[in-house]
Amino acid sequence: MRLPTPATAPRKPASVRLPGRSPRPGYPGFVVEEKSADLGGAARGSVRGPGRLRARASALALVLTVAGCAQSPSDPAADRDAAQSASPSVVSAPTSLTGAGEFKRRTTAAIVYNRKLVPKGAQASLTAESAGGRTVTSLVVEGLLPDHRYGAHLHVAPCGTHPGDAGAHFQHVAGQADASSEVWLDLKTDNSGGGRATAHHDWPLTGALPRSLVLHAKATAPSAPPAPRVACLTLG
Repeated sequence: MRLPTPATAPRKPASVRLPGRSPRPGYPGFVVEEKSADLGGAARGSVRGPGRLRARASALALVLTVAGCAQSPSDPAADRDAAQSASPSVVSAPTSLTGAGEFKRRTTAAIVYNRKLVPKGAQASLTAESAGGRTVTSLVVEGLLPDHRYGAHLHVAPCGTHPGDAGAHFQHVAGQADASSEVWLDLKTDNSGGGRATAHHDWPLTGALPRSLVLHAKATAPSAPPAPRVACLTLG
Protein backbone atom coordinates (compact mmCIF):
# COMPACT_ATOMS: atom_id res chain seq x y z
CA MET A 1 0.00 0.00 0.00
CA ARG A 2 1.55 3.34 -1.06
CA LEU A 3 1.36 6.12 1.40
CA PRO A 4 0.42 9.52 0.08
CA THR A 5 3.32 11.81 -0.60
CA PRO A 6 3.32 14.57 2.03
CA ALA A 7 2.78 18.05 0.78
CA THR A 8 5.94 20.13 0.87
CA ALA A 9 5.94 23.83 1.43
CA PRO A 10 7.46 25.93 -1.29
CA ARG A 11 11.08 26.78 -0.60
CA LYS A 12 12.05 30.35 0.01
CA PRO A 13 15.06 31.60 -1.82
CA ALA A 14 18.20 31.31 0.31
CA SER A 15 19.22 34.55 1.89
CA VAL A 16 22.60 35.98 1.09
CA ARG A 17 24.68 36.61 4.23
CA LEU A 18 27.23 39.38 4.05
CA PRO A 19 30.33 39.27 6.21
CA GLY A 20 29.45 40.70 9.60
CA ARG A 21 25.79 41.21 8.67
CA SER A 22 22.55 39.16 8.64
CA PRO A 23 19.32 39.83 6.73
CA ARG A 24 16.45 41.13 8.78
CA PRO A 25 13.36 38.94 8.21
CA GLY A 26 10.48 40.71 6.59
CA TYR A 27 12.45 43.82 5.57
CA PRO A 28 14.15 43.28 2.25
CA GLY A 29 16.65 45.98 1.42
CA PHE A 30 17.78 46.46 5.06
CA VAL A 31 20.58 44.64 6.77
CA VAL A 32 21.31 44.24 10.46
CA GLU A 33 24.82 45.17 11.57
CA GLU A 34 26.39 42.72 13.96
CA LYS A 35 28.11 45.06 16.45
CA SER A 36 31.70 44.35 17.42
CA ALA A 37 32.33 44.64 21.16
CA ASP A 38 35.46 46.77 20.68
CA LEU A 39 33.79 49.56 18.71
CA GLY A 40 31.16 50.65 21.23
CA GLY A 41 28.07 52.51 20.01
CA ALA A 42 24.48 51.34 19.70
CA ALA A 43 23.18 47.99 20.99
CA ARG A 44 23.46 44.80 18.94
CA GLY A 45 20.94 44.62 16.16
CA SER A 46 20.56 48.34 15.47
CA VAL A 47 19.80 49.33 11.93
CA ARG A 48 22.40 51.45 10.18
CA GLY A 49 22.51 52.94 6.71
CA PRO A 50 25.62 53.67 4.62
CA GLY A 51 25.90 57.31 5.78
CA ARG A 52 25.98 56.34 9.47
CA LEU A 53 28.63 53.73 8.77
CA ARG A 54 30.89 56.26 7.04
CA ALA A 55 30.51 58.65 9.98
CA ARG A 56 31.39 55.84 12.39
CA ALA A 57 34.49 55.00 10.37
CA SER A 58 35.60 58.67 10.37
CA ALA A 59 35.15 58.92 14.15
CA LEU A 60 37.15 55.75 14.69
CA ALA A 61 40.00 57.08 12.52
CA LEU A 62 40.04 60.32 14.56
CA VAL A 63 40.27 58.37 17.84
CA LEU A 64 43.17 56.29 16.54
CA THR A 65 44.99 59.42 15.34
CA VAL A 66 44.65 61.14 18.74
CA ALA A 67 45.85 57.99 20.51
CA GLY A 68 48.87 57.83 18.25
CA CYS A 69 49.76 61.45 19.06
CA ALA A 70 49.46 60.82 22.78
CA GLN A 71 51.88 57.92 22.54
CA SER A 72 54.44 59.72 20.38
CA PRO A 73 57.94 59.97 21.93
CA SER A 74 58.58 63.12 23.96
CA ASP A 75 61.25 65.71 23.30
CA PRO A 76 64.22 64.91 25.61
CA ALA A 77 65.27 68.58 25.82
CA ALA A 78 61.75 69.64 26.83
CA ASP A 79 61.60 66.87 29.46
CA ARG A 80 64.97 68.00 30.87
CA ASP A 81 63.90 71.64 31.06
CA ALA A 82 60.61 70.68 32.75
CA ALA A 83 62.45 68.55 35.31
CA GLN A 84 64.88 71.38 36.07
CA SER A 85 62.09 73.92 36.48
CA ALA A 86 60.25 71.57 38.85
CA SER A 87 63.32 70.95 41.02
CA PRO A 88 63.42 73.04 44.18
CA SER A 89 66.13 75.69 44.25
CA VAL A 90 68.90 75.26 46.76
CA VAL A 91 68.66 77.78 49.60
CA SER A 92 71.22 78.10 52.41
CA ALA A 93 70.02 77.38 55.93
CA PRO A 94 69.20 80.39 58.14
CA THR A 95 72.11 81.51 60.32
CA SER A 96 72.04 83.74 63.39
CA LEU A 97 74.94 85.31 65.32
CA THR A 98 74.64 87.30 68.53
CA GLY A 99 76.84 88.98 71.10
CA ALA A 100 76.14 91.34 73.98
CA GLY A 101 77.75 92.61 77.14
CA GLU A 102 79.45 95.36 79.10
CA PHE A 103 83.04 96.05 78.08
CA LYS A 104 85.40 94.97 80.87
CA ARG A 105 89.13 94.34 81.14
CA ARG A 106 89.18 90.73 82.27
CA THR A 107 86.64 89.02 80.07
CA THR A 108 86.91 88.11 76.40
CA ALA A 109 83.12 88.04 75.91
CA ALA A 110 83.20 91.89 75.81
CA ILE A 111 86.63 93.31 76.45
CA VAL A 112 87.95 96.87 76.51
CA TYR A 113 91.43 97.92 75.35
CA ASN A 114 91.17 101.70 75.76
CA ARG A 115 89.27 103.19 78.70
CA LYS A 116 89.54 106.75 77.41
CA LEU A 117 87.42 105.91 74.36
CA VAL A 118 85.34 103.17 76.01
CA PRO A 119 84.37 104.44 79.47
CA LYS A 120 83.36 102.16 82.31
CA GLY A 121 79.79 100.99 81.91
CA ALA A 122 79.89 101.11 78.09
CA GLN A 123 78.19 98.15 76.45
CA ALA A 124 77.17 96.81 73.06
CA SER A 125 74.76 94.34 71.49
CA LEU A 126 74.98 92.81 68.00
CA THR A 127 72.75 90.49 65.94
CA ALA A 128 73.43 89.08 62.47
CA GLU A 129 70.54 87.32 60.75
CA SER A 130 71.15 85.45 57.49
CA ALA A 131 68.26 83.90 55.51
CA GLY A 132 67.05 83.68 51.92
CA GLY A 133 70.43 84.66 50.52
CA ARG A 134 70.57 87.94 52.47
CA THR A 135 72.27 89.06 55.70
CA VAL A 136 71.25 91.89 58.03
CA THR A 137 73.62 92.92 60.82
CA SER A 138 72.63 95.40 63.54
CA LEU A 139 74.76 97.02 66.27
CA VAL A 140 73.57 99.02 69.29
CA VAL A 141 75.97 100.73 71.73
CA GLU A 142 75.52 102.66 74.96
CA GLY A 143 77.85 104.59 77.29
CA LEU A 144 80.57 105.42 74.76
CA LEU A 145 82.00 108.90 74.29
CA PRO A 146 79.33 111.40 73.23
CA ASP A 147 79.36 112.73 69.68
CA HIS A 148 82.22 110.51 68.60
CA ARG A 149 82.67 108.54 65.37
CA TYR A 150 83.75 104.93 65.84
CA GLY A 151 84.76 102.42 63.24
CA ALA A 152 83.21 98.97 63.67
CA HIS A 153 83.73 95.74 61.70
CA LEU A 154 83.13 92.01 62.00
CA HIS A 155 86.35 90.00 62.42
CA VAL A 156 87.30 86.38 61.78
CA ALA A 157 88.37 85.26 65.29
CA PRO A 158 86.97 85.59 68.83
CA CYS A 159 88.14 88.40 71.08
CA GLY A 160 91.29 87.87 73.14
CA THR A 161 93.28 89.69 75.77
CA HIS A 162 95.27 91.43 73.03
CA PRO A 163 93.66 93.66 70.36
CA GLY A 164 95.12 91.61 67.51
CA ASP A 165 93.60 88.33 68.73
CA ALA A 166 90.39 88.93 66.74
CA GLY A 167 92.32 88.58 63.50
CA ALA A 168 91.51 90.28 60.22
CA HIS A 169 88.25 91.71 58.93
CA PHE A 170 85.68 89.11 57.93
CA GLN A 171 85.31 89.10 54.13
CA HIS A 172 82.63 87.41 52.06
CA VAL A 173 84.95 87.62 49.03
CA ALA A 174 88.52 86.92 50.08
CA GLY A 175 90.82 89.86 49.37
CA GLN A 176 87.99 92.32 48.68
CA ALA A 177 88.29 95.02 51.36
CA ASP A 178 85.18 97.14 50.94
CA ALA A 179 81.71 97.52 52.44
CA SER A 180 80.13 95.11 49.92
CA SER A 181 82.36 92.21 51.00
CA GLU A 182 83.08 93.17 54.64
CA VAL A 183 80.57 94.10 57.35
CA TRP A 184 81.10 97.73 58.29
CA LEU A 185 79.06 99.17 61.16
CA ASP A 186 80.60 102.62 61.66
CA LEU A 187 78.49 104.93 63.81
CA LYS A 188 78.41 108.35 65.45
CA THR A 189 77.20 108.41 69.04
CA ASP A 190 74.62 110.87 70.31
CA ASN A 191 75.11 113.28 73.23
CA SER A 192 74.65 110.42 75.73
CA GLY A 193 77.14 108.06 74.05
CA GLY A 194 74.52 105.84 72.44
CA GLY A 195 74.32 104.87 68.80
CA ARG A 196 73.28 102.22 66.31
CA ALA A 197 74.19 100.98 62.83
CA THR A 198 72.82 98.39 60.39
CA ALA A 199 74.46 96.74 57.37
CA HIS A 200 72.57 94.91 54.58
CA HIS A 201 74.23 92.39 52.24
CA ASP A 202 72.90 90.34 49.33
CA TRP A 203 74.80 87.21 50.37
CA PRO A 204 74.32 84.60 53.11
CA LEU A 205 76.57 83.71 56.01
CA THR A 206 78.02 80.31 55.11
CA GLY A 207 81.24 78.42 55.73
CA ALA A 208 83.64 80.16 58.12
CA LEU A 209 81.57 82.69 60.08
CA PRO A 210 82.67 85.97 61.70
CA ARG A 211 83.49 85.53 65.37
CA SER A 212 83.72 89.05 66.78
CA LEU A 213 82.88 92.73 66.46
CA VAL A 214 85.78 95.14 66.90
CA LEU A 215 85.33 98.83 67.75
CA HIS A 216 88.00 101.12 66.29
CA ALA A 217 89.08 104.51 67.60
CA LYS A 218 88.00 106.33 64.41
CA ALA A 219 85.66 105.87 61.50
CA THR A 220 86.78 103.66 58.62
CA ALA A 221 88.94 105.30 55.98
CA PRO A 222 89.13 102.89 52.99
CA SER A 223 92.41 104.39 51.75
CA ALA A 224 94.13 104.21 55.18
CA PRO A 225 94.96 101.41 57.64
CA PRO A 226 92.25 100.70 60.28
CA ALA A 227 92.38 102.84 63.40
CA PRO A 228 93.50 101.23 66.70
CA ARG A 229 91.12 98.67 68.27
CA VAL A 230 89.51 99.99 71.44
CA ALA A 231 87.06 97.20 72.34
CA CYS A 232 85.90 93.77 71.16
CA LEU A 233 82.64 91.77 71.43
CA THR A 234 82.72 87.98 70.88
CA LEU A 235 79.93 86.48 68.72
CA GLY A 236 78.37 83.08 68.90
